[in-house]
Amino acid sequence: MNRLNPLHLIILLLVIIVFLFFQLSSVKNELQEEKVAYHKSELIAKELLSYKKLYGDKKRIERSLKKILSQRSLKKANLQIEKKRDGMKISAKAIDLYALNSLMTKLFNGAYLIKSIEIKAIDDKTAKLKLEITW
Repeated sequence: MNRLNPLHLIILLLVIIVFLFFQLSSVKNELQEEKVAYHKSELIAKELLSYKKLYGDKKRIERSLKKILSQRSLKKANLQIEKKRDGMKISAKAIDLYALNSLMTKLFNGAYLIKSIEIKAIDDKTAKLKLEITW
């Protein structure tokens, strides 16, 4: 039986150590990339949760819409309000532009999911409105 040369053993061990070192560095890089991806997804999840709290609170949306629709300028507009399980439809056959501007300003400045909106001018002072808000 031949004897093993110690120099061959040392070279083999060095090659194995160098190989393991490169493997370890590549795994460290992958770990860093995964940490960055995890932090990005964590930020997205927090942002989605805040959006859900803002747009998903049905009671808050209903209360604020009721408050907006009970304003004096909008009571004169003769709005037809149809409440549904998943939203609300607001329509008016003839709404004056001042009331329409007031309503649109309040809706666009608030946090409402407007599914559809249709405004058609009837004449210089009135318009037809169809609006659907969901929650």
